[in-house]
Amino acid sequence: MIVKPDDLGFCRLLLEMRGSIVPAILPEIILFTLVAVFACLAFSLDLFGSSTDTLFRLELGPFTALGVAISLFLGFHNNASYGRWWEARILWGRQIIVTRDLARFLVGTMADEEQTPDMTCGKEDAAGNRNKVLKSLTTVVTQESSLSQIGSIVEEEEEDVENNYCRAMQSEPHAIAWTNARDGSKDICKRNDPRFNKYSSWQAHIICLAVAHSHAFRHQMRPSCKSDGSTTALHDRNRFLNPEEQRYLLQCKNNANTILLLAAKILGKAHKEGKIDTYSMIHVQNILNSMCEIQTACERIQNTSLPLAYSLLVHRTSVLYVLLVPFAIAPNIGWWTPLFTAIVAYTFFGLDELAKQIQEPFRDNPMCLALSAMCRTIEIDALEALGEETPSYLKPRRNVLM
Repeated sequence: MIVKPDDLGFCRLLLEMRGSIVPAILPEIILFTLVAVFACLAFSLDLFGSSTDTLFRLELGPFTALGVAISLFLGFHNNASYGRWWEARILWGRQIIVTRDLARFLVGTMADEEQTPDMTCGKEDAAGNRNKVLKSLTTVVTQESSLSQIGSIVEEEEEDVENNYCRAMQSEPHAIAWTNARDGSKDICKRNDPRFNKYSSWQAHIICLAVAHSHAFRHQMRPSCKSDGSTTALHDRNRFLNPEEQRYLLQCKNNANTILLLAAKILGKAHKEGKIDTYSMIHVQNILNSMCEIQTACERIQNTSLPLAYSLLVHRTSVLYVLLVPFAIAPNIGWWTPLFTAIVAYTFFGLDELAKQIQEPFRDNPMCLALSAMCRTIEIDALEALGEETPSYLKPRRNVLM
């Protein structure tokens, strides 16, 4: 996806080539400009003698009507193409929303004791240390100071203990003790690591599967992307799947849909074991259904292209118009004909090429959607909900974000 620079002024906007359609249609512009040069030479040098006007001169009137017709065709073609691109963007935006909803509901509303961070443990330890300090201070100060001095020292120590606790919590955000409901012990929160089939809860397992679904979904829409480098969509997907799930997906053709099935099985098992009530289970299942609907809608866009007849009609009429118009205007405007022809070719062929590029929004070209960046956003939101370390957001490279 082309990201427009903030400092793109008037002059730079005229000369900017990054994100422009000009490189894609430059051969056509050059070709028809040369045709216009030939038309100027034919009329100015009278290359074919008295037959020049008979062979090459055309009336300008028909081109006016034909230009209006081509403009209508181009407008329809571009509107249809942009409609597909924008619908795909809305669907992927919806994918981000539902994964956020899923993580927030499972980690927030459905959080059990195994998932809820024990925010009081640090304060209890601090309070114990504070009591010890106060007792020692009371013994010493009673012998050497008055009761008023005790009060001031106690207040200062209380402030120091609270400040030290706050600084410790800010400097070590991931070192929060989590309560183990089985034995009541308190351990440091450990990272969910699907590679070793280690999850803090069944909720965390479903969230990891939701992130894996987004990456698998992205791989099905766009199997390869040059800007991804060695970190492909499959690599990102497998980071959120345990080895057993990865082996299971090797047998399946629609991996993204299979991942939703695995999440539904975990949800059903949790409901049977009484870990989630019926109404909450239905809500989570509806979120999984929404993810399935989004995937299906994107598959419809990918598997159903615009009718070829529209592209053929626009392309053929545009070629005929730009090919013949120099012979209609050269007798009147002379050597301005090549410039005018180049502008017409840029307009018609540029709109046609732009429509072709955006009508397939999941391809690997700068005009298409930033699927990798949106999957990274989903991954960051899910990991933050789980209390894990998160990667950085993807940034545009040369004004292109993929």
